[in-house]
Amino acid sequence: MLLDFLYSVPAAIGATLIVGGTVLLSVAGLLLVHRIVPHALRRSHNDVAGVLIAVVGVVYAVLLAFIAVAVWEDYNTADAIVHREASLAGDIHQDALNMKPPAGPALRQLVRTYLRVVIDDEWPAMRNGGESARAGATLAELQNTVFTYQFRGPIFSDVLQRVNALADARRDRLINGNSGLQPVAWFVLLAGSALTISFCFLFGVPDLRLHVLMTAAVATSVALVLFLIVSFDYPFRGAVSISPTAFENVIRAIDSQKAAVPPAPETPPTTTP
Repeated sequence: MLLDFLYSVPAAIGATLIVGGTVLLSVAGLLLVHRIVPHALRRSHNDVAGVLIAVVGVVYAVLLAFIAVAVWEDYNTADAIVHREASLAGDIHQDALNMKPPAGPALRQLVRTYLRVVIDDEWPAMRNGGESARAGATLAELQNTVFTYQFRGPIFSDVLQRVNALADARRDRLINGNSGLQPVAWFVLLAGSALTISFCFLFGVPDLRLHVLMTAAVATSVALVLFLIVSFDYPFRGAVSISPTAFENVIRAIDSQKAAVPPAPETPPTTTP
């Protein structure tokens, strides 16, 4: 699939392919129309073509801007979900300090394991539209550890609420990561791009080189917005995807906290006279 290929290459290469391909097709179409349709005929209809392209251009510009803003908002929403999930994991680890053993130490270790599995296993899987079964199993084990905690009280209620919120955040992240534009939306985008650029062919410009330059500029503008939409359509894929930095920061905070806590003093053995 073309999108899979674009997400597998660096952003500069993807932009070059989209912009370069659009410009080449546009220039080729202009030269073809220039050979088929006489220049005098096209020039005589410049006024009518100007009015029509203004209408088509405004309609397509509104559509393009609407989809670009929607995709950008979805990207920011996914980023907020990632930060919320990482923050919940850190809060659970902090609350587990007040839980009695063996549940407390086990829960803290499971939180760290979950964060590491998400970074090492689930993030690479999400770049291909998948997820990590190990991350799901670790989260389920984390939930079971809380459910079986015997001392029910304010700490239990707080941890239980955050564990359930963590599961919801992971589910939202996976759903958001695999939700892109529908095929009908891509059809409208590409058809509108072709229609808008094709209207540039209908003008009769005295200098062909200037006509080519103007058409290429319009094609570049449209292609850049299309590249922006492709880049942000799936927030966890491609060169500009969301990184697991939030999870890495929480792991560093957990390790720093663990290193700052002095080890428990050893109790000397008691001897009987």
